[in-house]
Amino acid sequence: MKLFKHILIGGLVGLAAWAQPTPLPELKKPFEAGVRAAQQQGREQLRTASARYLAALAAAEQVLQESHNAQGLAWVLAERQRFEQAGTIPEEALGRGPLRRAQEAWQEQAGQAQAEQARRLSELAGKYIQELARLQQELGDNPEGLAEVKAETDRVLDNSIIRAALQAAKPAKPAPETAPAAGATKPAATAATAPPKVSPGPAGAYKFFPPGKEPPAKELKPLRLEFPNMASRSAASAYGLGAGVFADKDKLEGNRQGGAGFAFKQERGVSHTTARLTVTSHGRELAEGSRLAVHYFSRPVNSPADCHEERVELITLPALARGQAVVVDGAGIDLGKFEHHGTRKSFKGGDEFYGLIVSLFSPDGKMLIQQCSSSALAKACPSRLPEEKQQESLRERYGGGKP
Repeated sequence: MKLFKHILIGGLVGLAAWAQPTPLPELKKPFEAGVRAAQQQGREQLRTASARYLAALAAAEQVLQESHNAQGLAWVLAERQRFEQAGTIPEEALGRGPLRRAQEAWQEQAGQAQAEQARRLSELAGKYIQELARLQQELGDNPEGLAEVKAETDRVLDNSIIRAALQAAKPAKPAPETAPAAGATKPAATAATAPPKVSPGPAGAYKFFPPGKEPPAKELKPLRLEFPNMASRSAASAYGLGAGVFADKDKLEGNRQGGAGFAFKQERGVSHTTARLTVTSHGRELAEGSRLAVHYFSRPVNSPADCHEERVELITLPALARGQAVVVDGAGIDLGKFEHHGTRKSFKGGDEFYGLIVSLFSPDGKMLIQQCSSSALAKACPSRLPEEKQQESLRERYGGGKP
């Protein structure tokens, strides 16, 4: 009887110990508090750097106003508006002189803030994973507790921010041995800063470049992108979009004639407009196979209110880790133009480039971020991944000036 009593008491004690909740919440609470603190510190460092840059822009604005430098003032105002919306400074937005130094200072401070945040997060996550592994050993044969710990471990390792921080903290792989110049050394890039692998688009239609390596384009016109809704604006902390266009005139035909009391000069031709786009992964990584949808819009020279969608390009993107960016040139559109300048009458016709809608979609078609170059295009912004649309045959809408 005494033996049975001892066995029963021992079994009840074992069951009580087995049924006790795991100390997981005690481990989870300080880890999540540390993550929030690291992210808050990163945001504060970025806000400080941004405030310094905006102060530099304000000082430059005052100097340019006093010196009546209209061109420089217009650039500063546009840059301030662009930065307040995007919150980042890509390579294509860099200016010259003192302002460029202020921009490069922001880039350096922002990079340091991101690196420091990644270091703190990787330390927190590494320590937490070790504590979870120790807890898993202590639980023994407790199936419910083991399942809870495994679910928490998977949750941490599947978090894109934590995963990127752990990846950034890994030591860089040694570069293949080559024959460097005497005394020359070149540090290997880490996974977080290595340029993304880029490849040509379908049939070479789209050209990819690492930021700062794209070929110069004469008369590249930056476009100020607006958010069509609050949902897209809230995604700016995760992804960034930049756009500019450049036009190359070709197939121009000129004609000049004169006579008694009159003279005229007329010219017609085709203008090819190409979009240069920048995609940046800020707070989240971008999966390989994500799609960039680019809608080109034009309008008749003699009817500016008549907006027309010329083309839709779907560009498949490479994978981007946090902090990486890629530049891609679209295929562009062709637009016909006509101008007549005479002694008695002058007129022009044809189409001109109006604007872009740029949308970023995940590989499964989920909208990530969307912007447009004009508020008038906000209503035309699609909510789903569109189909690719080739440009129709060249529409020669010359109005009264049709030759």
